[in-house]
Amino acid sequence: MAQEITRGDDIMLFDDKGKSLAFGKSHSFKSGVETQEVSSKDHGIYSSKKPTKFNWSISAEHMYTEGAYDKLFDAMIEMQPITVFFGQKKPEANDKTVADGDLPNWSANTPTQSTIRTGKVIITSLELSAQSGDNCTFSVEFEGVGKISKAKTLPA
Repeated sequence: MAQEITRGDDIMLFDDKGKSLAFGKSHSFKSGVETQEVSSKDHGIYSSKKPTKFNWSISAEHMYTEGAYDKLFDAMIEMQPITVFFGQKKPEANDKTVADGDLPNWSANTPTQSTIRTGKVIITSLELSAQSGDNCTFSVEFEGVGKISKAKTLPA
């Protein structure tokens, strides 16, 4: 099976209703495993560790829209987790954009075909940038709260 390179334009971030947060410019997903030292004299000069917790985060930059920014700002100051969907566009939707219907264009609504992951996040940072002569943008940082998994269903 030949592998294909994925373009950055084909990875998107969506809210709990399957809507793009705003006009996305960049999205990054980071995951990792925390470890605990379990070395003993038996390990000699080599350290030994065991995995203890899985963590994940998403960072994104978007063109500013008042509605999108305000929604995220309100969620951040309420300190309540929100649900997000993050993933790759389905191959047969190459000519579709979020303007044509948001998340349904991105992934099949079946678990076996879905490349979309979902989970709850808290907003840890929200930065607005307004440079003279440029478009206004905002950056947002999310930290995962609990499990992230393949989406079994998608918002309509």
